[in-house]
Amino acid sequence: MILVLVLSSFLLLSGYVISALQSATSARRFVEKVYLKQQSYHALVSVLPLIIQALREDDPSTDTLSDPWAFPFEVETERGRLRITIYDEDRFLNLNQVDREGVYREVFERLLTLLEINPRYTDALLTWLGKGEGGLWTRYPPKRGNLDSPYELAYIGMEEEDLYGRTVGDITYPGLLSLVTTHSSGRINLNTAPKYVLMALDPRIDATLADRIMKFREGKPFRKVEDLVLVEGVTFDILYRIRKIVDVKSTHFRITATVETGDVETTVELIYSREDDRIVYKRIY
Repeated sequence: MILVLVLSSFLLLSGYVISALQSATSARRFVEKVYLKQQSYHALVSVLPLIIQALREDDPSTDTLSDPWAFPFEVETERGRLRITIYDEDRFLNLNQVDREGVYREVFERLLTLLEINPRYTDALLTWLGKGEGGLWTRYPPKRGNLDSPYELAYIGMEEEDLYGRTVGDITYPGLLSLVTTHSSGRINLNTAPKYVLMALDPRIDATLADRIMKFREGKPFRKVEDLVLVEGVTFDILYRIRKIVDVKSTHFRITATVETGDVETTVELIYSREDDRIVYKRIY
């Protein structure tokens, strides 16, 4: 009986010791991860000015998908693997500009329709911005100010499939979050805009014509907005309707820099306004 009690006590104490060791190991690993993240963050911060300087020195008159900044960069360093990606925000539709001109609102509503999203969400967005009616469509009291992030669309009642994409039959539609921004000049860059944004510009730009535009700019990027009529199927009437909301250059760039050290990953994401020469958004994770 005594032997059983001793053995039980030993097993119980062993359990406590193992648990304590595991907790200590876990705590030590947590501290190590925090330290690695801090070191990685400082390393990333030292790299970002070089990236921004490169954007400053890039030709600001035209921005295309063949420019050096548009290609992902990856390299092994003593701290781990460094990955840098840059894309321009001006390829997207700016949510804060939807009320700017009649044609801009039409483009936004057309984009919603193309994505199989109810275009009446436009009223909810304008209400959220404090620029329209339709409060019944918002889930929360209106912000009455510009959106800081596209993710705020969830507050006006949009569902996850509206934001992240849906599949209808054999067709997969991208989510709205992949096609809109809250930081840009408001003018859409014809050299970088994705297919659905190009199609939303005018009802006469269908999938075939959008593909033709993207194919044309691969070989010969647009140097001025008027060059768009060089694409077969684009008329002067189309150009006239959209010329106030399109451009061939970009003003805002999203820079994402990540250091991967073992199982620890640290990312600094920011949006740089080349027009104002300042960082307008920053996030660390």
